[in-house]
Amino acid sequence: MTSTVELGDVYVCVFPFTSGEGAKARPVLALMDLGLDCLVCRITSVPHRGFLDLQINDWRQAGLEKPSTIRLSRLVTVEKAILKVRIGELSPNDLTRVRTLWNEKFRL
Repeated sequence: MTSTVELGDVYVCVFPFTSGEGAKARPVLALMDLGLDCLVCRITSVPHRGFLDLQINDWRQAGLEKPSTIRLSRLVTVEKAILKVRIGELSPNDLTRVRTLWNEKFRL
C-alpha cells in the first residue's frame, strides 16, 4: 500500500469506466492525498480533445510509454491500496500547467 501520495505522482491504478461497468489498469495522476484515499485523474494516450485535457510534454519523465493526455474531467477518489505502482512524476513544467488549468476551471 502507498502511504503518502504527492501531487504530480503518476501511478498505475485500476480505473473505473465512466459507465460504472468494469475497469481497466491505466496510468493516473495523483491530485490530492485524502488519508486512506486519494483523488486521481485519468491519463490516456488518446490525444487532447476537451477543455479539461492537458497534453503531457515530458511524458517519458512521467514514466509513460507514449505521448499522453491528462483528463481532469475524469476524476475519481480511490483507496490508496489500489494504486499498484508509482511509475514516475510530472515534470515541474507539466505540474505547473496542471495547477494553472485546475485553478482556472475549478475555482468556486
